Amino acid sequence: MYSAAQTTLFPGIFATEAPRSRFNDSDYLAVMCHEIGTPLTAIVGLSQILANMECSHQKKKECAEMLSNSSNMLMGLMKNILDSSKMEAGKITIEYIDFDPATVAQEAVHIVAAKALEKGLRLHVHIEDEFPSQYIGDPLRIRQILVNLLSNAVKFTEKGHVALNMDTRIDQNGNDQICITVEDTGIGMSEEQQKKIFDKYEQAHSSISRNYGGSGLGLSISQDLAYLMYGDITVKSCPNSGTRFTVTLPLQKSTELLAAA
Repeated sequence: MYSAAQTTLFPGIFATEAPRSRFNDSDYLAVMCHEIGTPLTAIVGLSQILANMECSHQKKKECAEMLSNSSNMLMGLMKNILDSSKMEAGKITIEYIDFDPATVAQEAVHIVAAKALEKGLRLHVHIEDEFPSQYIGDPLRIRQILVNLLSNAVKFTEKGHVALNMDTRIDQNGNDQICITVEDTGIGMSEEQQKKIFDKYEQAHSSISRNYGGSGLGLSISQDLAYLMYGDITVKSCPNSGTRFTVTLPLQKSTELLAAA
């Protein structure tokens, strides 16, 4: 399934196959039509209001902001559908270039900062002192994982904080490994919910989707991407006590960094 991503970069490390969806094509179409319809209905309605010249300037401004939010929601959903389709077809490839994980983490935090501020949440970032600045990996896909996790944390947290922590470790094979945690003080999950959290479309078949929106694809895609990079994502949570996601990725230090050592 993931033959396009196989590499000898990390000998002795093997990707685990991602869990397959429990839903058939009919379920898929029904869920996606429902999820696409939600922001699309808002876009149509808000566009009609904006076209009404009798609206006040303040009303038009509010509608424009909601229109932008609905458009971004629709674009995000369509991107997740495309990524999910590529994943199923084995068309997702992982790039290996020099990059700075700390910079990628800061970029991901910046993307969700406005929404966190709007909800009055504290957003904490802690990166281990003397964290190496250059590794070899795929910064685009790592940022995608972090944005998914941070966006969910902000979405499901009404008060308190969202925190991202990053440090380095050595795995059981002696390889360098980065560990990133994203934790929140949000609604949390039961043990049963945690068992299903990475299943495709799971969220769309629960009250979570009705209350918070979303297709349930983001976490599934994030886990698949972590697998493709020979890493993993785990979750720990309790109802009403927040959630912590832990991303572990084996990465080699940059050749430039090794040469300078």
